[in-house]
Amino acid sequence: MNIHSKLGNLSKPALALLLLPILSACGSDSNDTATPDTPAVPDRPGTADLPADKFDLLVKAPKSKFEGSIDVYLGRWYPCQPAHQNMCDMDKVRKDGYTLEYPGSNNPNFSNNTKYNLSSPDDSKYHMQIKAEELLAWKDQAIRDDIFQPGHYSVLDVMMYVSEQRDDFEVKVGDFNEERQTYEYTVSFDADGDGTFDNDPATHYTQWKDYKDSDSWSVAFFHSGGTMLNDDAAAYETVYDRLDELLVRHQSEIRIMPTSPEYRDRMWQSQKDEVTFKASNGGKVMLSAITRDMEDTDGYGDEHIETIASNIEVKAYNLRTDIYREGVITQLDYVISAAVASASTGGSDFGFTYWPTLSTGSQLGSYVMNNIDGIRAEGLDGWNYAAGMNKYTLDIMLHGQASLSAQDLVNNTEGMNLARECTWLREDDGSITEINAQTCIDHWAGTFGGNKLHIALDNMVRNHGMEYIYFSWVKKMFWIYGTTELNSVNEERLNGSELYPIAVNEVVEIADISKAIAPLTEEHFGWNIADCAVCHNYDEIHSGYSNLDPDITGPYTCASCHGGNGAPAGHGETSRCFWCHSEDEAMINHGEASQWFDFADIECAENSSMNPFGFSLAVGGKGSCADNVQSPFVDKVRWNGERYNDLAPSKTRTRGNSDWHTSKTFPDPYSCVTCHVNPKK
Repeated sequence: MNIHSKLGNLSKPALALLLLPILSACGSDSNDTATPDTPAVPDRPGTADLPADKFDLLVKAPKSKFEGSIDVYLGRWYPCQPAHQNMCDMDKVRKDGYTLEYPGSNNPNFSNNTKYNLSSPDDSKYHMQIKAEELLAWKDQAIRDDIFQPGHYSVLDVMMYVSEQRDDFEVKVGDFNEERQTYEYTVSFDADGDGTFDNDPATHYTQWKDYKDSDSWSVAFFHSGGTMLNDDAAAYETVYDRLDELLVRHQSEIRIMPTSPEYRDRMWQSQKDEVTFKASNGGKVMLSAITRDMEDTDGYGDEHIETIASNIEVKAYNLRTDIYREGVITQLDYVISAAVASASTGGSDFGFTYWPTLSTGSQLGSYVMNNIDGIRAEGLDGWNYAAGMNKYTLDIMLHGQASLSAQDLVNNTEGMNLARECTWLREDDGSITEINAQTCIDHWAGTFGGNKLHIALDNMVRNHGMEYIYFSWVKKMFWIYGTTELNSVNEERLNGSELYPIAVNEVVEIADISKAIAPLTEEHFGWNIADCAVCHNYDEIHSGYSNLDPDITGPYTCASCHGGNGAPAGHGETSRCFWCHSEDEAMINHGEASQWFDFADIECAENSSMNPFGFSLAVGGKGSCADNVQSPFVDKVRWNGERYNDLAPSKTRTRGNSDWHTSKTFPDPYSCVTCHVNPKK
């Protein structure tokens, strides 16, 4: 049986139906109806008034226990370059006879430095992988015991733990700063290893020297994307968050580093502004506006940004009391509050779902907003967000460190729109000094500062209110990742829509199992088993009276006559079911959709759609299919050239469906939605 066929090679009868389960932790009772009951509200304090009808999925036991490990690095990260040779593998540079390139808009060769990148000057000294068991044994309560439940920790807690484990790094926690609503702290660092913190003191944040009781250390933070190649120990993303509020969980990646006084002061001011904002609202937690950008302009395209909800009083819905104390407000609560208010205010409505561990290996285990006014995330098309205070909205440069030099900002290099960047570091006439230009690049190039994003909504504590949440509709990711198997039953995509511009490979008609002529019942000895072949020999099915071809027939075809065999109802998804049903929510007895296949055994489909981004597959061939993408979606500054086929054997595997190959007998999502019928809303 060929599991690697392109969707275009699947006949319509073979694409009729399937039995791919929905998230078992989140699904409704088994049934074959198209309208399941409203999800039950989890039995947790304070959730009685949760608007359950706004959720496609509600889970009673989300993946919340702190386990696994986190990675911590000490010191700033720079891409390998002449100015920061301590971040280069200089032995390899000399062995290769390579001359290091300089970054800048006029030097496309800078990316050649990447294979010499280091994560730190010496990972044996400055990289720590901390196991959850170590933190749990250290203490069971975070410094902010008013925020976190026992067994959950903040970044500041991790810094305190690192301080206790090392002689060259010391964190002193001071008083609680009422003006910023966070604990103060200082950092000392012994860079030369002589046992003191002030032998050769640093005078600038770029220097690898000693620091004594510095208040200018902060972090860059990231949550791992699993096995994706652009997920590495590098710059990560700077944050303005209070470090004693920033949740640490499995796969968190933290870089503890010195920063400039300018960065420190701007971060502190943003925290003060949030506290002042709450006071100005009489102590209420308020959200001034939710905006929507259907053109995905990254917040720069004012003409495309519209306000869709305003002046929302936020309450705690306590959906994550597994992590937080009752009454703690997360960013998710802001959007839930807007959804509840929409009935009386006429503002936009919002919908939510739950994501478990993804097929990339990223352990999300969080709720997400996936629907605004009926425009629902689908496959790789969906909603991006940013949030915060208006003053800090654009504390980010879309240009990365590789494409910039200080002179680019000083000279306002044509075509780069750099005059708008780092306005707080500029002179009154709009000019910027070379020193401030480099400070701007080092702290804000390709990272996000005051934009509070790239962390799950229910992982972000927001107890003081915000001026905006910005949602943008992203409709290009299928192209960017170079996917070939765009399989979907979304009616708007099938009919052609500006919202979903990337067409499916083939329109497939889905059988209506409510019209099954011989539906199975609970008396069926194979009730709830998705793969008919587990019990039935294809040679004996219908004793030869059927014209079904066993080579292309899957259980979903059987369901057209025999119903869903107890399959639970769907939860609204119309594409890429494999994304969630691969790891902790993997299905059993679903044939190829359940099985693991080594990359070497997978034949990749060829790209069949026009791609304006040029990231199409050069050819099909054998997997890893992602290695065959003509322009891999990785950060060229940080990528060391590793391929997916270079990964450990335990990671060079895929399920029977992916973005580059489709199972013949359990094709995703066509077989999924046949038996797991989505509710009609």
